[in-house]
Amino acid sequence: MTNRARSTTRIAAGLAALSLGLAACSGGGSSDGEGDGGEDLTVTSSISQDVDTLLPMDANVGDNIAVLDVIYDGLVRYDPETTEPYPYLAEEITTTDNQVWTIKIKPGTTFHNGEPVDAEAFARAWNYAAYGPNAMGNNYFFERIEGYDDMQGEYEEADDGTVTVDEEPAAEELSGLEVVDPQTLQVTLTAPFVGFDTMLGYTGFFPIAQACLDDIEACTTKPIGNGPFQVEEWSQGQSLTATKYAEYTGAETPNYDRIEWVEYAGGSEWPDFQAGLMDLAEAPSANFTQAYDDPALQRVERPTAALTYLSFPLYDDGPWTDIEFRKALSMAIDRQAVIDAVLPGQRVPADSWVMPDGVPGGVAGTCGEACTFNPEAAKAALEAAGGWPEGETMTIHLGQDETEQELFQAIGDQITLNLGIPYELDPTPDFFDRRSNRDFSGPFRSNWFPDYPLNENYLGPVYASDDAEEGNTNFGYYNEDFNNAIADGDSAATLDEAVTNYQEAERILAEDFPTAPLFYTNVVLFHSDRVSNVVIDPFSGRAKMRLLEVTG
Repeated sequence: MTNRARSTTRIAAGLAALSLGLAACSGGGSSDGEGDGGEDLTVTSSISQDVDTLLPMDANVGDNIAVLDVIYDGLVRYDPETTEPYPYLAEEITTTDNQVWTIKIKPGTTFHNGEPVDAEAFARAWNYAAYGPNAMGNNYFFERIEGYDDMQGEYEEADDGTVTVDEEPAAEELSGLEVVDPQTLQVTLTAPFVGFDTMLGYTGFFPIAQACLDDIEACTTKPIGNGPFQVEEWSQGQSLTATKYAEYTGAETPNYDRIEWVEYAGGSEWPDFQAGLMDLAEAPSANFTQAYDDPALQRVERPTAALTYLSFPLYDDGPWTDIEFRKALSMAIDRQAVIDAVLPGQRVPADSWVMPDGVPGGVAGTCGEACTFNPEAAKAALEAAGGWPEGETMTIHLGQDETEQELFQAIGDQITLNLGIPYELDPTPDFFDRRSNRDFSGPFRSNWFPDYPLNENYLGPVYASDDAEEGNTNFGYYNEDFNNAIADGDSAATLDEAVTNYQEAERILAEDFPTAPLFYTNVVLFHSDRVSNVVIDPFSGRAKMRLLEVTG
């Protein structure tokens, strides 16, 4: 199986059952300060997508990552302004050849159950994640480490998570991991990769307690972390609460005591925020302009690295296999008009496959004219491609998210208006499975935000493929020159050289135009007057809960 494509798209999905009662107990309108009788300071936020696991090696969507960011500490963390990695649990990470890496881990830190956070804690976590039949969502992140291929075997995962192993893997541990001593982990890659240390702040590389592996099912809902907060209770579909770990010794320790995330059933937390029950909230599109213009409401905003794009089933016979047709659709979309109609102020038109200035190597304009609204050029490109089959309706596939449905309805309307192509939306609950199974008969919505700050992460994991016949899993795209440019970047001697090679890969992508960049996300987060220092994570778009301060 191809693990590389497992996290190509991150789409928010709704949850069940709103718990207003819990929100009212400890929300922004309550008086929870230490100065008011010693009660805990509580911050109330929301979870707006289907979070089904809190295992770091299996969590790869925004809300999971935002929760785990305060439950776990990793080897490195990322500066929210510059996105640059800085050491946290790692004392140092060194290499002489970009292939063999030595990681020195700070001594004296523990998991919440008292187990040491040492080299073995990282080795067992990475081995569990890399073992194919465990079917972890972050499995493919370990494919650069020696021994990964021997740990895959042949297996199938059912919709309910049940795994059927057809062929047992040849190995159960990564041969490229060596615990040199309790605080030293040596990692040998299959080939040099200059950006390896940049990856290590991602959730999938967090350590895991042995007690967690001994009862992995319990750990999916109540993990044994090593960060400043520990999970108190998770009533799935209602709320997730975490309390400060009293014995935490890390540098980034919030000044409050408890976090309550309320889960919402596909709707918005906005009414609760207006009622003073929430500390953090995003305004839905229907309320956004009024909220944004309200001087009484406090807010922060920033462009984030999340990219929404239109993908095409290049594996399927159809007009989308013609680059002129793909460009025609792209040039027929007035991106700014769509934003103004549906999500004013919350999206930015995209003209590249890597966010400009968002990560090293991101530059504007790589898409060129193909991402510029030009109805006449779009019609000419459609004619060059042979037009659209008369009497047929184009299906646009996407997940079941109300906001995205509004967005892609506006996109479809633009295509119909400017090219005369009728369309229908196919919002499907099993979007990810259908995408992996190549079950789409028309263009489909995709989204990506990078897991670590390097332009390679927008490109290699999404478009690279070793299969010249079938291409990559999700799109069916393959280009040997693109693969070579990625490989040249991986093996570069310095990060600056690597970034240049990855930029060449993006230029090749622009020539092939397998997908059409649409929007970058501009997050606008409103907050109560009892919290300050609200910082938006440049990757996930969620608030950095470690940096948040409660003023009472």
